Amino acid sequence: MFFNHFKFAFRQLNKQKAFSLINVVGLSLSMVACLLIFKYVSFEKSYDAHIKEADQVFRIYRIAEGEDPLDGVASVFPGMTPIIQQNIPEVDKIARVIGSSKIFQSFAFTYYAPSGSNKTFNIPNGYFADGDAIDIFSMDWVEGEGVASLKHPFEMVISKSFKERFFGEEPAVGKMLRFKNYGRDIKVMGVFDDLLENTHFKYDLLVSFKSLPAEWNLDSTFGWGNFYTYIKTTPDASVLGIEDKINNAFVNTDGAWFKEEGITFKLQQVRDIHLNSHHAFEFEANGNQATVKFLTIIGVFIMIVAWVNYINLSTSKLVDRAKEVGIRKVLGGYKKQLVAQFLVEGFLINLLAIIVALTLLQATKPWFEALLGIPIELFNASNIQLTLVLLASFALGALLFGFYPAVLFSGQKVSSVLKGRSRASKSGLLLRKSLTVFQYVVAVVLILGTLAVKQQMRFIQNQSPGMNIDQTLVVKKPFIEADKRSTAKPAFLNQVNQLSNVSAIAASSEIPGYEISRMRWIALGPGEDDKALYAKDIAIDEAFIDLYDIEVLYGRSFSKDFKDDESVVLSLSAAEELLGKEDLASWIDKTIYYETAPYKLIGIVEDISQESLKEEVRPHIYTYHDRVIYYSIKLKPENMQATINEVQTVFSQVFPESHFDYFFLDEYFNRQYKADKLFGRIFGFFSLLAIVITSLGLFGLSLYNIGQRSKEVSIRKILGAKVGSLFYLLTKEYFLMLFGAALVAIPLGYYLIENWLAGFANRITVSVGLFFLPMLIVLALTLITVAYQVLKAAFANPAETLRYE
Repeated sequence: MFFNHFKFAFRQLNKQKAFSLINVVGLSLSMVACLLIFKYVSFEKSYDAHIKEADQVFRIYRIAEGEDPLDGVASVFPGMTPIIQQNIPEVDKIARVIGSSKIFQSFAFTYYAPSGSNKTFNIPNGYFADGDAIDIFSMDWVEGEGVASLKHPFEMVISKSFKERFFGEEPAVGKMLRFKNYGRDIKVMGVFDDLLENTHFKYDLLVSFKSLPAEWNLDSTFGWGNFYTYIKTTPDASVLGIEDKINNAFVNTDGAWFKEEGITFKLQQVRDIHLNSHHAFEFEANGNQATVKFLTIIGVFIMIVAWVNYINLSTSKLVDRAKEVGIRKVLGGYKKQLVAQFLVEGFLINLLAIIVALTLLQATKPWFEALLGIPIELFNASNIQLTLVLLASFALGALLFGFYPAVLFSGQKVSSVLKGRSRASKSGLLLRKSLTVFQYVVAVVLILGTLAVKQQMRFIQNQSPGMNIDQTLVVKKPFIEADKRSTAKPAFLNQVNQLSNVSAIAASSEIPGYEISRMRWIALGPGEDDKALYAKDIAIDEAFIDLYDIEVLYGRSFSKDFKDDESVVLSLSAAEELLGKEDLASWIDKTIYYETAPYKLIGIVEDISQESLKEEVRPHIYTYHDRVIYYSIKLKPENMQATINEVQTVFSQVFPESHFDYFFLDEYFNRQYKADKLFGRIFGFFSLLAIVITSLGLFGLSLYNIGQRSKEVSIRKILGAKVGSLFYLLTKEYFLMLFGAALVAIPLGYYLIENWLAGFANRITVSVGLFFLPMLIVLALTLITVAYQVLKAAFANPAETLRYE
C-alpha cells in the first residue's frame, strides 16, 4: 500500500509539473535559508561552549550607582582577588587577566636559537594571567598537558600558531623566549591549540601574573581598574549569594573605596558575555542578542511562508481533485487511505526539496561562508546533530502543514462531487486570502528592515568622524633598549618623513577605533571642591592633529617651538563641560589642572568619534607626553605597497631586532561596524529569499485562480469588456490583500526598526518615505508575478475557452 501511495504521488507530481516545481523550489530555498540562519545563530550561541563546566565560570564586572546593569565596566581591580580567595569559599578558582598593551608599549619576544639565529615577533593578543586561568579556560594542550603552569614567575603558555613561528616543528616546552621589557627569559610551559573563533577572550600567549614586578603591590591595589577577573564557583553555589559576599568583602579593607562611591560588583556567566555583554572595555565588539533573535524570527517566518505556499497551492486544487476523491471513495477508498495518500504527496515534495537544498548548499558553500563569516559544515561531527534536527523539523512541519489539505481533500462528499457541485468553500477562500496577507506582511516587514539597515549603514559611513583616517598606515612601536630611546624614535620619524610618498607621520599613545582605557582628571583648580572632569587621555606629538585633519577651534596645537610638556589641548565636549559653552576663546593660555599639576590650556579642538559613530562622543584630553605606542603614517595614493616596503626597510634599520607590525587605519576603524555590516548582508539576502518564495507562491496561486476564471473572462470579453477592465478585475483582490497587509506590517516594521536603531547614538530618522517604498516594491513584484497569467487570460480567444460549453 505504501509503495502504491508513492507511485501515485509521483504520477501526480508529473501531472502537475508547474505546481510541483513551484512547491519544490519554494521549499528548497526556504530550507537553504533556514539551515544557514540557524547555523549562524547556533554559532553565535556557541561562544565559550568549549569551557568545561561553563555554568560555573563567571566574569566579575562593576556598575556605578544608578547605572543600567547592561552598562558598567568589564574590568575590575587586582587587589580584589586575594580577598575573594580568602573570604568566599564558594569561589573555587579565580584568575586576573590584563592585556600587555595596558602595561607595555610593545609585547615582543625573541627566540635565540642554538644555531645563533634569532626570531622576534610582536604578540598583539598577549596577556598576564593568574595560575588558575589554565583550569578556568579549559585549554586543549598540544604540548605540556598536565605540567603546563602559570603559578610561578616567568612562566608562559603559547598558542600552536606562535609556537610554529618561533620554533617551527621543534618541541617548545622548556625553551626560553626573551622578553626585553624585563631583560628576562620566560620559560614555555605549554602549547595550547589555537583558540576557536567562537570565544570571547582570544589570546595567543599568557604570561604568569607573578612575573609582574612585586613592587607594584598588585595584590593590594584598588586604583587600577584594567584587570579582567574570572571565577569558577563550587557546584550549586548561589550566584546572588556570591555577589553579596563580594560586595561586602571590602567594607573594612584599607583603600577599597567601592562601597562609599556606589560601585557594585556583579557576576556574568561566561557563555552570556558574547551576546549579552556590552560593557566598557570589552575584549572585542561582541555579538548582539537582538540580532540573533531577529534572524531566528526571519528563519521561522521564511519556513512558514514556504509552508503557507504549500497550503495555498494545495487547497487551490480542491475543485480539480474533488472528482478524483469522489471516484476513489466510490471504488471503496477509506478516508484514512486518502489522507495517507495526500500526506505521502506532501512528504515526497519535501523530500525532493531537502535533496535540492542540500545540493545547493554544498555547491554554493564558499559563497555562503563569505557571506556569513563562519564555517558551514553540515555533516561533520560537531554539526550533524543540528543539521539532522533542522531536517527533522522540516519534515515534521511538512507533515503538520500538509495535514489540513489532506483532510480537506478527503472530506469531499461523493454525491456533490459526482454531480459537479464541488466548490471551494468560503472558509477555504478566506484561509487562502489570510495566508496570502500573512505572506505580504512578512515581505513588507523584511523589505522595510533591509532598507532601514542599508540606510543606517550608509548614514554611518557618510558621517564624518571629525578626522581623516583615509590612507593612514599604522605601525606599532617596538620595544626599544633604554640607551637607544632618545635616538631611535626621532630617527624613525625623520627617515619615514623623507620618503617621497609619505605626506606626514605622527606618534601617539592611541589611535582612532581603539577604546581608550587611560582616564585622567582635568580641573579648574587643585582642590577637591574645584570643578573637575574625568576624561579620556591621549598622548600625542606635534604632528598628530594636523595628520588627522582635526579642526583647531581655539588656540593652537602642540609645537616644537614652545615648551609644551606641561600644556594641554581639550576636545570641544571636554571644554564645554569643564569651562562652559560661552567665550571658550578666553580660556586659551590660562592655567587649568591636569590631575593636581598646573597645565596651560593652549587649544580646543573639534570632537572626534574615537570609537565609532554608534557611541556618543566622549570628552578627550590631549597631552604632549612621550607615551608612544603607535606611529600613524599618511601615505600618498601612488605606489602604496612600494611605500609600505620602504617604511619596513626604515623600521628594520632603526629597530633591527623587532617585528614590523602594521595595518591600515580605515580597516581597523571600520571593524567596529563588522557585526552591523554582517547583519545587513544577512538580513538583506534572506529578505530577498523570502520575497522570492512569496513571489513563487503568488505565481502559483494566480496561475490557478486565473485559470478558474478563464470562462468568466471570455464571457466578459464577448460582452465588450476591455483588457484594462479585465486586468483590474483579476488583480484587485491582490491590491486589497496588500492594503490589509500594510495595516499590520507598517506599525510592526516601525517598532522593529526603532528597537534596532536604539543601539546607535548617530542614527537615521525614520521617514514616511521609508514605508512607501516597500509597499511599492511588493506591489511591483505582485504585478510582475501575476501579469503574465492575467494578460494571457485577457487576450485568450473566447471561442477556444468556451468551445465545450
